Amino acid sequence: MRVLMRPNYLEDDMSEQVTVRTNNQGRDILSGYELTEDERAEFDYLDWAAIDDGSDSASFFRFKGTTYDLGEFMTTTGMPEFSPLTKWDGYMSDSFFSGIVVRYVDDYERVVVGTFFA
Repeated sequence: MRVLMRPNYLEDDMSEQVTVRTNNQGRDILSGYELTEDERAEFDYLDWAAIDDGSDSASFFRFKGTTYDLGEFMTTTGMPEFSPLTKWDGYMSDSFFSGIVVRYVDDYERVVVGTFFA
């Protein structure tokens, strides 16, 4: 059996097919106490009593009418260099082909948010 290898196939394929769109607007990172009761209800997996008494914490941001938990994002550390997502600090997929990316700015007080799709 003979295996043909094209060393740059994955690199070329990945960088040409993934698009990231952003307006580079920093969005404030919010603490749990800054969320509304309705927003808190969306994150029922969090221990709100511990967050409220200071023994635990969670960070959020709002983007396009949705509140996101930064704890749900995966790090881009360790991704291949050629991936366009390495210019970002984290990502969260909403499908196999798309998702949200974040980059911390202003001494981790804000995040720039973008959408990616293939």
